[in-house]
Amino acid sequence: MSQTADRYSKSLFELAQEQNILEAVEATMSDIRKLIVNLADFRQFLSNPLLSYEERCATLKALFEGKIPDLCYRFLIFITYKSRLNILKDIIQSFDSMYLVSTHQIRVYVKTALPIKDEDKAYINQHLQNKFNQQMITRWSLDPSLIGGFRIFAQGKLYDYSFKTQLSHFSQQTT
Repeated sequence: MSQTADRYSKSLFELAQEQNILEAVEATMSDIRKLIVNLADFRQFLSNPLLSYEERCATLKALFEGKIPDLCYRFLIFITYKSRLNILKDIIQSFDSMYLVSTHQIRVYVKTALPIKDEDKAYINQHLQNKFNQQMITRWSLDPSLIGGFRIFAQGKLYDYSFKTQLSHFSQQTT
């Protein structure tokens, strides 16, 4: 991530705090990140050097004006003016990191081999909260290739409790 993205995200974060709309801005930025990840046309729009400032603003107006908090819309227009729309994904990622730190939360990704019950999810979440001493934002997904067990990715580390990995370690030790 660039220092430029960090500076822009810090400005947005501080303005959102001052206006007491931090959660709304975070939710909006998360939605825009989903657009970037899921829509190739939107990604192309962000990085297309052939579009003029006016064309970019017209597109942003059609997409977002009146549909997102005014601060977010004005921020998008501002970074367009500064020719930084191409780093919007990095800005959003930096903003998200600041938001998580300020709210004492971390994102955790858990992959399981089979669907698990809600009470088991709550149990795992509670243990993770105790381990990291922070609130968890947990994303659950299925990965049948694990055979059994689960994998947890948190704070840049992978905790692998899958049968697939255990079998692999076992077979390496016996050969």
